[in-house]
Amino acid sequence: ERRGRFKDLIHPKYLRTTLQIWIIWLGIAFAYYGVILASAELLERDLVCGSAAPPVQDPGDDSEESRSPCHCHLFGPAAYQTMIISTVGEIALNPLNILGINFLGRRLSLCITMGCTALFFLLLNICTSSTGMTGFLFMLRALVSANFNTIYIYTAEVYPTTMRALGMGTSGSLCRVGAMVAPFISQVLMSASFIGALCLFSSVCVVCAISAFTLPIETKGRALQ
Repeated sequence: ERRGRFKDLIHPKYLRTTLQIWIIWLGIAFAYYGVILASAELLERDLVCGSAAPPVQDPGDDSEESRSPCHCHLFGPAAYQTMIISTVGEIALNPLNILGINFLGRRLSLCITMGCTALFFLLLNICTSSTGMTGFLFMLRALVSANFNTIYIYTAEVYPTTMRALGMGTSGSLCRVGAMVAPFISQVLMSASFIGALCLFSSVCVVCAISAFTLPIETKGRALQ
C-alpha cells in the first residue's frame, strides 16, 4: 500500500490547499494562545483602553519583587472569576459551531468565526465595565475554540487517506510555531503598545478568514477519499 510523502502535500493538486491550511493553523494557534495570555495581562496590568500605568511602589520597599521587571501582582477574586467565566466559553459555542459547520459549510463557518475573532480582539480596547470585559473575553475564547474545531475537521476531510496523517502532522507543527510567537505579542508587545498588539492579533485573524473563504475545496457533504 502506498504511503503519503511530504512532497504529496505540495503537489500542484494540493499546493494551494496545503499552504492556506498551514496559514490558518498557524494563525488560529497564534490567536488562541494570544487571547489566553492576553487575558492574564489585561487583568494583571489593567491595560484596558491602553491606559496602562506603572504600579505604585512603596519607596521603602527594596525587596526582590519590587526590583523585578516582571511587575507581578496577585489576582483578586474578581480577576479569577473573569478567567473562569471566559474559560467556559471554550465549550459554550460548540452547538452553534456544529450547526454552522453542517449547514453553512466548513469554509464559510470558519471565515465567519475568524472574522468575529478579529472584531472581538479590537473590542478589547473599548472602555467598558468588568462585566463587559468578561463578556468580550468569553466570546474570544468561544470563537478561537470554534476555529480550532472547524480547521481540525476540515484538514482531516480534505486530504485522502494516504496523506491525512501527514497533513494533520505538518499542520500541527505550524500550530506550535503560532503558539511560540504568541507570548512575545501578548506579553512583550502589549506592554509597549496595547492597541498595536490587538491590531496585530486582529490582522492575523483577518488573513486567516480570507484564507478560509478562498480555500479551493469545500468538504461539506464530500465523501472521504
